[in-house]
Amino acid sequence: MNALHLDIVCPDGELFAGEAKSILVTTDCGEIQIMRGHADLVATLKAGRAKLVTLSGEERCAAVSGGFVTVADGCVKVVATTFEFSDEIDLERAKRAKEAAEEKLRAAKDEREFAIAKAKLERALSRISVASGK
Repeated sequence: MNALHLDIVCPDGELFAGEAKSILVTTDCGEIQIMRGHADLVATLKAGRAKLVTLSGEERCAAVSGGFVTVADGCVKVVATTFEFSDEIDLERAKRAKEAAEEKLRAAKDEREFAIAKAKLERALSRISVASGK
């Protein structure tokens, strides 16, 4: 069987625990797809898309806003700041968050405010992309 053990957790709790075909995540070094037999790894996640492929072949996309992924002894653990499957995202709310983040980015008075606004914008864009299927 071409399965790997996958755990996805975030501050809200465990979102997935079980066998899967693969998980694609966005790291600081770009997108990586992890399948059975992947080399051990520790990587930082950045805001972007994740795609879980279940054993039945179902593809579930999610918006991720940070965290890390580990692969050790054939087990994959995704520890995310936020991890929202596409069917859980309120697209209109994400669009409003994008507009608010763009305004805060324009009004930022220092590097800290700019960095916070940029992170919020990246999260909103990721959520919009995942929710709209793009």
